[in-house]
Amino acid sequence: VPAKIVLIWTLIFYLGIFNTTFRIKETDDLLSIAPINSTISGKIISIPQNKGDGKVKFFFKVEKIEFDGIIKNFNNEKVLVTINSKDKFQIYDSYEIRGRLSTPFKAGNPSQFDYSNYLRNFNTYAVFYGRNPYEMNDSDVPCYTRICSTNNFREKTLQKINNHREEILSTHAKFMHSPNLEILGGIVFGDDAVTPPEDIKQSFVNSGLLHILAASGMNVAFIYTFFFFLLNLIKVPFRINIGICITAVLTYVFMTGLGASVVRAALMLLFVLIGKLIDRDANSISLLSFVAFLMLLYNPLFINDVGFQLSFVVTFGLLITTPYFIKYKNRFLNWTMGTLCIPVIAQLWVIPIQIFYFNNISIYSIFANIMCVPLVSIISFGGFVSSLISIIKPLAYIICMLFDFILNPIITLLIRLSDFWGNLPNSTLQTTHPHPLQVILYYT
Repeated sequence: VPAKIVLIWTLIFYLGIFNTTFRIKETDDLLSIAPINSTISGKIISIPQNKGDGKVKFFFKVEKIEFDGIIKNFNNEKVLVTINSKDKFQIYDSYEIRGRLSTPFKAGNPSQFDYSNYLRNFNTYAVFYGRNPYEMNDSDVPCYTRICSTNNFREKTLQKINNHREEILSTHAKFMHSPNLEILGGIVFGDDAVTPPEDIKQSFVNSGLLHILAASGMNVAFIYTFFFFLLNLIKVPFRINIGICITAVLTYVFMTGLGASVVRAALMLLFVLIGKLIDRDANSISLLSFVAFLMLLYNPLFINDVGFQLSFVVTFGLLITTPYFIKYKNRFLNWTMGTLCIPVIAQLWVIPIQIFYFNNISIYSIFANIMCVPLVSIISFGGFVSSLISIIKPLAYIICMLFDFILNPIITLLIRLSDFWGNLPNSTLQTTHPHPLQVILYYT
């Protein structure tokens, strides 16, 4: 091995150790005073998730906390807030919330979900349950108050992007109802932005189709392809075309809530496009590794995120495996082999991670994916095109009405297929928690 390669990997290794030590902390100031009834003031910093049971969750940057006559100010502390409310919350709005600051639960055994470790991936160490601790008998009194604040340019821009996503979904809601609306929103914008109902989510878990509700590389590819060919048709110069495509992809990424899979796909595409601008080609495996390096440099705790692991493992598996199957000159044969092989390949690569984290296997997921991939492609295409055209306000109503008329029965069919495969006897097989060495042996 050349000495230069050894030196580079050694530097990367020690850079990783230094970055992880510097960026990760074991606790924060909020956790040290929990549990306690208190009032927090600050700003919502994630897309609020409506769980469908009257509960809304979001990450909240705490600027001030009041308890027992004491006031403390903070610069960079945050909590995960849960509120019982039907009101509409928006990212980067500021609130004063009354409730209880608490400690998240830890796992009691090796295979149990550890909520505390999960929150650490987001640099969050405490949770906050919004309620009126001093007016417990008056449930009609809201435990939160909107307060005036000034947003910077970045926050205003991201808020407008998120508002536009909500406008698109509101237009679709006139012609499409739950759960079809949430499934369309999940396929187009990802489950970090649009949360499906719990019963539908469980059905997709049992059938092995939950991944289609997460924004991924297919979504990013649709955005890029649509804009590239549209601008190419009207003879926009190549470099300007690529620049507009990059802007469109970045805008879409911020609409999705910045999930690991969509960030990975967007970064890979952006580097490929930048390479085209400077006449450089990229090796797919090297590019995938470089994107993983950048994401871990930004947040070392991504390595613990299940979405991050699944996204990179599946992408790596597809890159090194599909060329053996999709190698025909005939496009129809390649499409057929891709439809049949890609779900099988993806499932083989995710099985160890699925067992490690969830202690189960979806027995029929391969068959469910083979049947549903064509439907998801149609829903994705229709959802993206209608959402993009709906930017033009005079056309939004008509376009969504026409597309939703076609998409509604297809989404209904998708739900029924998921229910069919998910409700079959032994659709999910419960497993024991594997040792990490077993997982390493499987991949080796």
